[in-house]
Amino acid sequence: MKVIGLTGGIASGKSLVSRFFEKENVVVLDADKIYKNLLKRNKIMYNEIKNAFSLTELDLNTLSNIVFNDEQKLKILNSIAHPYVKKAMLKRIQRLKKTEKLIVLDIPLLFEAKMENLCDQIICVYSEEKVQLERLLKRNDLSLDSALKRINSQMPLTDKCTLSDYVIDNSFDIDNTYRQFKNIFSKIKE
Repeated sequence: MKVIGLTGGIASGKSLVSRFFEKENVVVLDADKIYKNLLKRNKIMYNEIKNAFSLTELDLNTLSNIVFNDEQKLKILNSIAHPYVKKAMLKRIQRLKKTEKLIVLDIPLLFEAKMENLCDQIICVYSEEKVQLERLLKRNDLSLDSALKRINSQMPLTDKCTLSDYVIDNSFDIDNTYRQFKNIFSKIKE
């Protein structure tokens, strides 16, 4: 089985590329969905995060506002959440080894979480910061300052591109992105 890491920055188009893989009947494990699922099901992780931020209830919007306005608090959240997400992903990879030839790990913070060692190859979805910012402002109804803080809280996309085996530039239209995806997908399947 081949494991492909899919990463990129916030609002760079990673979810679009994930959907392309799903249309090709490739199993995609989404780190963000696993994290949100763990928050509902794993009381230990839930309480660790809640207590670390002195919250009576854990609300994702409140938590986002806290961590994206304080770099140290974001590091604390990641140090708690990443090991749980990695463990859950490893369990799923082990189960899928019996039935799948190819799986994709959709992990926005692949390099930041030091999960690149789970992958045989890595694809980074890139978009110009101007395009990324426009998408984020439209999608999340954020102020310009909040949107920039979220973009800047992640490793620069240019660094992620350098560390990846393949790059898909999603700064243009969907057809252009799809053509790049198909080209990379054919190489990965070889």
